[in-house]
Amino acid sequence: MQTAIQAVSPGTEVGIDVIDISSGTTLVGLNLDQPFYTASVVKLLIALDAMNQQGWQPDSDIAARLRTMLSASDDNIADALWDENGGDSIVARMIDAIGLTATLPPADPEQWGETVTTARDVAAVYRFLTTAVPAPSRDLVIGALHEASKISADGTDQYFGIPDGLTGLGWAVKQGWMSMDTSTTLDTTGLVGPSATQLPYAVVVLTAQPAGTDWTTGGSALTAGIDVLRGFVGEQRQARNLGNDDEKTAATVPPA
Repeated sequence: MQTAIQAVSPGTEVGIDVIDISSGTTLVGLNLDQPFYTASVVKLLIALDAMNQQGWQPDSDIAARLRTMLSASDDNIADALWDENGGDSIVARMIDAIGLTATLPPADPEQWGETVTTARDVAAVYRFLTTAVPAPSRDLVIGALHEASKISADGTDQYFGIPDGLTGLGWAVKQGWMSMDTSTTLDTTGLVGPSATQLPYAVVVLTAQPAGTDWTTGGSALTAGIDVLRGFVGEQRQARNLGNDDEKTAATVPPA
């Protein structure tokens, strides 16, 4: 996967964690504890914290805002919720709630996208979502990630990585992208599986690409890396079917 990514975007640093949701076992891992910026992937923490503040029973207003924030990666909603719920204290609360070991709030409390995390910690967020969050909130988030729009609220094509690399398979994704003077962040993360009704794996690929990398090149690099996983997902699924009932604990997309 790293070779495929770097072939398209030379000089890219890569962190990868692919886990079996039911057991938490890492199936594919690289630079699991290397720090990367979250960019919009931190919206997962913003959403989880907002729902936790309402006892995991979000009211209709919060639910609607969270669906749009996650599916369209809407920065304006993220800005508002960040301010309403205490800024970087959101990250601190979620570190404690989930047990994250290497995630850090942004150095500038106003810049939520500069939250720092690792591939291992993002995978832990997805496992927490699917195994510990009560059904109403869990279904809201997974449903929104499954309905991620091709074009985000800021006009970016957010189908790089998992959506374009695993066409024909099931996914529920949260992507991230951000340009800085020193690097370009592009992240593809989510739940994946053979169909929308069974998503037994969390896939996390975080990258720090060279500064000035354009979205098309950077996104194509992630898609090339994810494409390597296509056969692996099918093989793992077959192995699961041969020997156990773990499908019962796999994440599913709730009915519309």
